[in-house]
Amino acid sequence: SYGKTTTKFILTRILSEKFNVVCTPQSFNTPMGIVRTIRTMLKSQTEIFICEMGAKNLGDIKEDCDIANPHYGIITSVGPQHLETFKTVDNVFATKFELADEIKKNGGLTFVNGDSKEIINRIGDEFKVYGTDKSFDFCGEDLSYGRNGSQFTVTLDGKKVPFTTKLLGLHSIIDIIGAVSLAYTLGVPVADLQYAV
Repeated sequence: SYGKTTTKFILTRILSEKFNVVCTPQSFNTPMGIVRTIRTMLKSQTEIFICEMGAKNLGDIKEDCDIANPHYGIITSVGPQHLETFKTVDNVFATKFELADEIKKNGGLTFVNGDSKEIINRIGDEFKVYGTDKSFDFCGEDLSYGRNGSQFTVTLDGKKVPFTTKLLGLHSIIDIIGAVSLAYTLGVPVADLQYAV
């Protein structure tokens, strides 16, 4: 419902340390925007395509998945957005988690923001959870803000790794934690994660 575009750009920056990456520009998160990006930006050397997926109706994410064929994904939040078409938060959740259903079919992993109450109260244990709780797979903590930005740690394989960023606000840090979680899982070295952030 929110955080998609920011997380996409953060993830693109981090993964670019190791991979040749293309992402959907701006908020191109509809079937037409995804197809346009694929046709104009993907090249033979592209290793990772990061595709933002938006939805206003049930089935919209499934349609995007049929085009992009995702193997990994991040669900940043579920909330009371686009209720004029979705009607209920349960419908928002069902639509957003169409992504997880498609990723499961492809044998991949879905990362979810555990700080989103609408997500954490509805999921099972088949997801990689990130956020600010020590029980999550990827926990961000020790957050502090200063005039030069933010400092925090993320637990990666049981070790607290320090990060600094010019971005401010807990919402930005949570977006970074989600991107770091996926990038680390894909093999981006810790030093490269820290540099990119």
